[in-house]
Amino acid sequence: MAIVKPKKHPPHTDMTAMTDVAFLLLTFFIMTATFKTNDAEVTTPSSVSTIKVPDDKIMIISIDKAGKVYFGVDAPPTRMAMLDNIAQAKGISFTELEKQKFALQSSFGFPLNQLKAFLATPDAQKAQIKQPGIPVDSTGTSELADWVYAARKADPGLRIALKGDNLAKFPVFKDVLGNLQSQNINKFNLITASEDAPAGFKMD
Repeated sequence: MAIVKPKKHPPHTDMTAMTDVAFLLLTFFIMTATFKTNDAEVTTPSSVSTIKVPDDKIMIISIDKAGKVYFGVDAPPTRMAMLDNIAQAKGISFTELEKQKFALQSSFGFPLNQLKAFLATPDAQKAQIKQPGIPVDSTGTSELADWVYAARKADPGLRIALKGDNLAKFPVFKDVLGNLQSQNINKFNLITASEDAPAGFKMD
């Protein structure tokens, strides 16, 4: 009597669970990722200060080596409230989509009359746009003062930090300080690169 041999089947692995895990991980990274923005490239001067600038509740005014001024606040809800404040003050309206896009910008350097065109630009092209900088002047009545006021109205607890490039000219800093003083602001942080203290140096 012939022996009946069982049919051999190739091994089968159920990939359903692995696919589910892969999609869960992908969704997690997409939801938690932060978008790369075209922030100003600023090479700060160095200092031996050990005081750290806070990570939250802060507005940063940046000056690049060409003297262009950029402005930003750290929290997206504050950015949206700030945009609402300046729109109300200037008689401009922004759509909900424009507000959401603005909330993704950690900093920007556009005059107010060019902001809508920038927000309408596809995200893939925004990094290629050269921002002209926020208008500032020595009288303290420029758009930078308006943004500072709108930001402080959105969150009165915001602290201010200046981040200037090593090659930026002093007159631009003077104009920025004039805008801050027009808002009765005389206290702020300076963002610098850290370096080792020289031998015998002691912090007061």
